Amino acid sequence: MSINVENKHLTNVEEDTIGEVLNISMGAAATAISIILNRQVTITTPVVSQIKKEKFEYKSLEPAIGAEINYTKGLHGSNLMIMSVADVKAIVSILLGETYVESSELDEIHTSALGEIMNQMMGSASTALATFFNKGVEISAPKIVNPHEFYDDFFSKSEDNIIITVSFKFVVEDLFDSQFITVLPLEFAKEIVNNAMNLSESQVVEQSNEYKDNVTGHKQINSPIFADETTPTPKTTPKPQKTEPDNKPKKNISVQNIQFEHFDDDGVENETPEQVNLDLVMGVEVTVTVEIGHAKKLVKDVLNISKGSIIELDKQAGDPVDVIVNGQLIAKGDVVVIDDNFGIRITKVLNSKG
Repeated sequence: MSINVENKHLTNVEEDTIGEVLNISMGAAATAISIILNRQVTITTPVVSQIKKEKFEYKSLEPAIGAEINYTKGLHGSNLMIMSVADVKAIVSILLGETYVESSELDEIHTSALGEIMNQMMGSASTALATFFNKGVEISAPKIVNPHEFYDDFFSKSEDNIIITVSFKFVVEDLFDSQFITVLPLEFAKEIVNNAMNLSESQVVEQSNEYKDNVTGHKQINSPIFADETTPTPKTTPKPQKTEPDNKPKKNISVQNIQFEHFDDDGVENETPEQVNLDLVMGVEVTVTVEIGHAKKLVKDVLNISKGSIIELDKQAGDPVDVIVNGQLIAKGDVVVIDDNFGIRITKVLNSKG
């Protein structure tokens, strides 16, 4: 994909900042999809470009599908993510347990599954941004759209003719080696920059490196490789400069050995568990849950659930149900009816030895 940069409205530093922020958020999204698919997911350092709205194209991804992401808290704006339909079909087929069949169309079930995937991805992305900016960041559920029909309307409210595009190489193990593009209105990009500029340059680099060092499930490689050699070379964030001279006067530090007080067993009363005062915890509330059984279903089966559907559980009728307190199984019992409410008659209390 070739992008001509014209009438730049962001400085090089601001472009680097947008790239760093999107790198963090998309890194979290890649981790989420890696967990969902149980496959290695690789994304590159982003390529940030500025271009006039009418000159933007994504022929390398066509036929393409888009997802609109609206930020409702912390950040206030929207961006459009564009992916290849073939890539989406490959991902959704794995999730639904289907054999992948190359097609340029997505049916209703595939679109619904894609919506769930995008919800998980962008939820992880917004959480990463919240950590990075140190404030709450929330999004609405991503909306799956046709980018051809949606693009003009999406940018119609933009006061400027310039948009910001951020391209990533996108590799999913054993599935595909492709790319995706995130498109932002200029004003939303500036809002992101302004939030990031509230942090010092060293904080931006330190926090982004700390986040990437702790993120799992995806791998980032140094530079993107696109079929079209005219793609701009990715920018890298400059290393933080020292803000204080090396010859800053050092504070005098007093170091001494720590002294511990000695205790003798003679003065300590050995209490048995029965002698411990439980009054301190008697008022603590716990959650009691009753489970009548479990079932495992594929996502495609869950999406087909409707009124009147029957889900078969792993227990037979008449089997005792599990009584669980804060995630710990403590007893078994039978379901009874008390007036108009369900209740449990305890038949067996489990001890710590099972």
